[in-house]
Amino acid sequence: MTVAKTIEIISSSTEGFEARYNSELANEYGNLASRTIAMIDRYRDGRVPEAQPAAALAGDFDGLADTVCARLDRIELSLALEDVWRRVRRLNQYVEEEAPWNLAKDESQAARLDEVLYSLAEGLRVVTVILYPYLPDTALRLLAALGQSADDPPSLEDARFGARPGGAQVEKLPPLFPKVEAVEPA
Repeated sequence: MTVAKTIEIISSSTEGFEARYNSELANEYGNLASRTIAMIDRYRDGRVPEAQPAAALAGDFDGLADTVCARLDRIELSLALEDVWRRVRRLNQYVEEEAPWNLAKDESQAARLDEVLYSLAEGLRVVTVILYPYLPDTALRLLAALGQSADDPPSLEDARFGARPGGAQVEKLPPLFPKVEAVEPA
């Protein structure tokens, strides 16, 4: 293999990594975390509401931990991640569908807002628990921001939508995945 071909492969791999980092980690997962915590802070004084999980999301999360575990047992790492990422995308879609900022303007929608915010926090918690083996430090920081004690490490047994009640105090955190700017080769 020529040096030029090796540099081309490394360059395209680096560009692909940067693109996925920015689009998936920063834009999808990191933004979801930031928006969820900010809305809970703004609309519910930083406390995850006590509510029932949204039926619209429950089916999307049903069996996720088992599916991911089965894929990991078969060493299907990319497929396991894609299963999780479909839920990250679904949670982002749910934010847009439910528009919590509009629900917050109407006092008669308070219970619905509680359900939406609880469901977002719970969905985010579930995907974060499942992502722990991939992103251990980031997952622990995010789980702590969602009110999960550091003395209570993530377990796939807890990766069930609706397994944790509301009531936890959330904490703001800096961006989990600051955007990466492409560096031009010298």
